[in-house]
Amino acid sequence: MLHETSHSTESAGKKGALDGIRVLDVSRALAGPYCTMLLGDLGADVIKLEMPGTGDESRYWGPPFATYMSSNRNKRSVEADLHTEEGRRLFMDLVKTSDIVVENFRPGTMKRFGLDYAAVAAVKPDIIYVSISAYGQTGPMSHRPGIDLMVQAISGLMSTTGAPDGPAYKAGGPIADIVGGFSAVMSVMASLMERGKTGKGRYIDIAMLDAVLMVLNQQIVTYTSTKKPYPRTGNAHPLMAPYESFAGSDREFVMAVTNEKAWKAFVSLKEFGHLGENPLYRSQVERNINRGAMVEEIRAIFATDTADYWLAELDKRGIPSEPILTLAEVVELPHVLERGSLMEIEYPPNSGIMTTIPGMPWKDVAAPKVLRNPPGLGQHTQEVLAELYGKATKTS
Repeated sequence: MLHETSHSTESAGKKGALDGIRVLDVSRALAGPYCTMLLGDLGADVIKLEMPGTGDESRYWGPPFATYMSSNRNKRSVEADLHTEEGRRLFMDLVKTSDIVVENFRPGTMKRFGLDYAAVAAVKPDIIYVSISAYGQTGPMSHRPGIDLMVQAISGLMSTTGAPDGPAYKAGGPIADIVGGFSAVMSVMASLMERGKTGKGRYIDIAMLDAVLMVLNQQIVTYTSTKKPYPRTGNAHPLMAPYESFAGSDREFVMAVTNEKAWKAFVSLKEFGHLGENPLYRSQVERNINRGAMVEEIRAIFATDTADYWLAELDKRGIPSEPILTLAEVVELPHVLERGSLMEIEYPPNSGIMTTIPGMPWKDVAAPKVLRNPPGLGQHTQEVLAELYGKATKTS
């Protein structure tokens, strides 16, 4: 049961900060749809153009069809084939009523359709046109096909993820797609502010690779300043210790000792008092250098009692620590429920099947709830055509 938040009650009737903004969305899969979903959450009218009969390929990634369901709320689906003259004409007619275009085809595709920024800006000079791709619109790799896994690999993210003596791992979530989508939204918001001052639109080139490199800012700076490979350290922090996951007698948890105050608090536990007397662990630098033996001893002590016992003792001393929860525990976490961090959608349309999905951290500037469930393919074609032309017109 999801809780109603005070925010939701106070915001009843609000449509979101971007009410009155229209987004023409010709993206598919994840990075682009995630971007446009966020804009829709913020109140924009998002029209999702999809290939007739097939639509966004993420509709078929499943079951369950988690990618589509989690990235396509607050949109209207219209079938249109950009390979045809009629589909391209519909696109350009919608451009005239739109503020933002978002596409994530391989670079050059929209130009081949005759629907690139230059063509669109000739019709709507103040358009904000966003292209999201794996490697960007320029550079020697721009032509390469790329999705989340490829970007995680080539960015260096995978090389720094995993145990020191094990294989490289991708992140547990599609981080390249997500941070690419977030980067696009941030660029759109800045461009809307700029357009309010200048009356001019803008072309925005978002590369998922660029976005992931920002995630790796600490790792890259460590390498460029030392010329040493950034170590793969599993759940540990390469610059601070103890700062990683540990196991109690029943389950795993994490703990971070980040400064001298926290260290003194940690060794105030009777079980760890002797560590505070060891000259090898006097400072953060020394603890980092001599982490091997120290962490091994800490692990042995933590294994003697339950995670709940240790978490309670660490919490009393103000030391950051939390259990490692399963997803089953996360979706029932009282804090998550109280904040309204999850929400429900219905999918397929009119099925009565409700699915819990992540909510909106940006809820203070968004509509108080999902205004549109993820649409069926072409669900709003006739509705949008009627708005555009005054009567429904079939497209191919």
